[in-house]
Amino acid sequence: MSLCAFGLAGPWAARRGFDTVVQTVSGITLRQAECVPGARPGPNFYPVSAIDYCTGYLMAFGAMMALLRKTREGGSWHVRLSLAQTGHWLRQLGRIDGVHCRDPGFDDVRDRLRETQSGFGLLTAVHHAAEMSETPPHWSRPSVPLGTHAPAWRG
Repeated sequence: MSLCAFGLAGPWAARRGFDTVVQTVSGITLRQAECVPGARPGPNFYPVSAIDYCTGYLMAFGAMMALLRKTREGGSWHVRLSLAQTGHWLRQLGRIDGVHCRDPGFDDVRDRLRETQSGFGLLTAVHHAAEMSETPPHWSRPSVPLGTHAPAWRG
């Protein structure tokens, strides 16, 4: 499996990069600035590292597909990905005008959510995907604001 920032061929093939670099050189940051009402002028990054995350998911999918092909067809398979190509793909998906979209709410996924008390108050989050009767999932400590616990080694 191979991952690079800008592809294996072309004038930028040897350049290093990561999510925010690819967002910048591909024009995503300028486009993001145009579609965020009230944003400061100039480039704006996505609020998450979408290119990094999507590329990671695509790598996992590619590894699974390579194993499937190896099982069915034999041989070995090399999966190649680039952050720039993932960014290009994300841009091609288009965008939704968030100002005029209805809030989807939680109605469609209510049965997949759990509420937990935390240092921030009541948190609503997606519960674990796998639940086993003998070893139910749990968090030993709830989420808390930074600085809640003094840094120390637990003994």
